[in-house]
Amino acid sequence: MPHAAPPRLLGVLLAGGLSSRMGTPKALLPHPGGGTFLTHSLQRLRSVCADEVVVSLASEAHRDQLRLPSSVPALFDSQPARGPAMGVWVALQHAASNGDDGCLFTPVDLPNLLADDLLTLVHAWQESPRQIVLAQQADPERLQPLVGIYPVHCVQQIQSVVESEHRSLYRTLRSIDRRTVVIPSIRLRNVNTPADLGPPFDNS
Repeated sequence: MPHAAPPRLLGVLLAGGLSSRMGTPKALLPHPGGGTFLTHSLQRLRSVCADEVVVSLASEAHRDQLRLPSSVPALFDSQPARGPAMGVWVALQHAASNGDDGCLFTPVDLPNLLADDLLTLVHAWQESPRQIVLAQQADPERLQPLVGIYPVHCVQQIQSVVESEHRSLYRTLRSIDRRTVVIPSIRLRNVNTPADLGPPFDNS
């Protein structure tokens, strides 16, 4: 009897933020490991998602600003200023139409996140592919809604977040069924302001 095919997973790099607090696009910051935050994050996702990797952006103009090569597939927000939930929703729609079973999301501003962390999420999801699997910061304990895997059947739930007044994935996901994977806090530390570029993110 043939084995069932593993569930298809779309890798989605969330890079649609305005970087207003940083004052320059975070995606173009130099990464301590070489390249930029953008190229490093794409390489990390590609090492985990063999099917396809896309970049979620605010608009075509944003793509030009980041100098994203035309060879890298991109998805664009269908409405402006709706927050990261919009990027999640658009990606889930794309994945459903493409025959994927879920999306693995990571933001571009987590320079310490490892491919092994993402593989831990993937393995947890493969055990229960209809369940949302999210990273959870260890200390202090906090859910990370932008580091995780969303099955495509969640598209309507995420649409309701996009259309809500608060547009908060965090608030919504705290109250629905999900699975969590604990990841060390240092690997989930994000970069928002120039002050965050000190150790261990000193690129000078």
